[in-house]
Amino acid sequence: MKITYREMKTLDLPEVVSMERACYPHDAWSVGQFKEELAGVATNRFYIVAVSQSGEVLGYAGVFSPAVGLDADIHTLTVTPAARKQGIGRSLLDSLIAWAQERKAPAIFLEMREDNVEAHPLYVSTGFAAISRRDNYYSTGVHAVVMKKELS
Repeated sequence: MKITYREMKTLDLPEVVSMERACYPHDAWSVGQFKEELAGVATNRFYIVAVSQSGEVLGYAGVFSPAVGLDADIHTLTVTPAARKQGIGRSLLDSLIAWAQERKAPAIFLEMREDNVEAHPLYVSTGFAAISRRDNYYSTGVHAVVMKKELS
């Protein structure tokens, strides 16, 4: 399957939000939250989608850095369950890291659900290491592991 990667557009939001709700039924981002994130693109945010040959959005990811030379923070990275284990997540992650490096971020951070056994190996294999835990970050009883990758 041929997959292309491009910057996320407002027109992608119906598919992105639908995927978000399917993957995270209890704490999905709203359309408004995605619109707010996209409003910062080109200044301090970068959002990307993975698209199939038929035009279906298979994954999306976004990163934030307040200014050139400051740390970056991955806000989201999701691949639809049917398209996982095909390198899409790695390609999305690589794009976010490359953007952070272009902005001369000294490090890049992310929060991952503590029980996300699928994503953890990807993050570790790309150089992220756990640095702390945030209890009840996603909801009561759903904790986050904070991970960091040095870029400089």
